[in-house]
Amino acid sequence: MEKGIIYMVISWNILLQVTSKNMNTLLIHLKGDAVVLKKITVVCLIVALALTLVGCGATKAKKEKFVVTDNMEVVEKQVEDLNGDGKTQKVILYGEKDDQGMPVWTLVEEEYEIVSLDSMKGAYTLADINLQDVDGQKGLEVLFYRYNTGSAGGQGLNIYKHDRGEWQEIFNVPNSFDMGKERFTMQYMGNYQVSFKDSETGLEHVIKLDPSRYTGNEEMLDGISTWVDPIAEYKLEDIDSDGVSEITTMQMVIGIAHADPIASLQTTYRLKDGSYQPEKISLVDISGMVLVEKAL
Repeated sequence: MEKGIIYMVISWNILLQVTSKNMNTLLIHLKGDAVVLKKITVVCLIVALALTLVGCGATKAKKEKFVVTDNMEVVEKQVEDLNGDGKTQKVILYGEKDDQGMPVWTLVEEEYEIVSLDSMKGAYTLADINLQDVDGQKGLEVLFYRYNTGSAGGQGLNIYKHDRGEWQEIFNVPNSFDMGKERFTMQYMGNYQVSFKDSETGLEHVIKLDPSRYTGNEEMLDGISTWVDPIAEYKLEDIDSDGVSEITTMQMVIGIAHADPIASLQTTYRLKDGSYQPEKISLVDISGMVLVEKAL
């Protein structure tokens, strides 16, 4: 590509020189002058050569086919019409172990790799895929899920779209397994109230607890501190009926123990300019009522 551009610049300079030196001659002798016609022919050949070289330089290198090794196994395979052209394609999810024995998954479409994702240092132990139209356009997107098998049930989701011969990632939200301690602050205030603050978005609220749920365990309330589970659910739904799915992530906010969820944190993402962007974040009580909401 760079060579083609250099050739084009050199040729363009030659063209300008020839044109500037002979502009008057071209204007005077344009009718029937054989010498001028020869010069015009030379200029045209230079331009054609430059365009040819640029075209050669811009030719894309062939993609290398994905090589399946003896360490890999097929986790899942689906055959669908991904492009909406009536022809089916194979999407295969391969799994293997890295040098530390941690799982690594590779997503392949018709012998070519889409992406390879690891376990995030053991946070994820299982994976699967789903083919679904999320953007309302022709074709299907690939939804690549990874799962944590612990009590928090954390999930990861990456979504890939086939666009003009290439795969583009349109959704990927980092998931945290540190109980939310870096981002959130929670503290028991007494009188069955818990303060909640999200330092990333500025969302704040005082969560009111139901006293009847803590009969006999009142002394444990003082031990409530920051504990927000990782994303454990992704809800895909066309909220505004425009044919495009919005995505809402769900995280549980925990009280005295993991079996005591006191609220859920829900973040809604909307497709914008080719990728999903956060639109709003909501703190919702265990009955489903929105406690506080903030636009992003």
